[in-house]
Amino acid sequence: MWSKLRVRLKSFITEELRNRIDIHLTRYHDAHDGYGEIWITLDGKKIFGGGYYHWYMTPVPDELLNSFQLQHGFHNDFYKVNIESKKVEEIMRYGVHETSHILINLDNYMNTSFSESLTSNNPIYKAFSLIDRRLGRRRFEGIVLSDDEHPLVKIFFELRQDCFK
Repeated sequence: MWSKLRVRLKSFITEELRNRIDIHLTRYHDAHDGYGEIWITLDGKKIFGGGYYHWYMTPVPDELLNSFQLQHGFHNDFYKVNIESKKVEEIMRYGVHETSHILINLDNYMNTSFSESLTSNNPIYKAFSLIDRRLGRRRFEGIVLSDDEHPLVKIFFELRQDCFK
């Protein structure tokens, strides 16, 4: 299933960046729970990733994680095109992502309208829409990022900007 998803997802990436961006998924079979991680590389260098254990290793203020019902990274907003919870948005901005957040969002991205993905406040949808082959120069030139945008969105925005030069 993963290899088919990966091939399909890469087909959405603009041709200029398709060979530079790669997505990896692994499971730690020797671990007692079999959890793994997912990460994205640019020119072979990791630029984004997540996994079950990232919840426990990434420094996020306890009051943020404990301020609402969040069980091991599960909250419906992590899987939505448009995140309604400001707390979930803030957690994602810290770079804390569980494997399923990324994997399910990438799978859903391919079945979501391009316009909806481009205007999404979910960083995974928005980032991938910026490197999507369906994004043209005129539409790209109208995109303005906020200062507090997710790092992956900023990286993909700059990459696409270089493609249009």
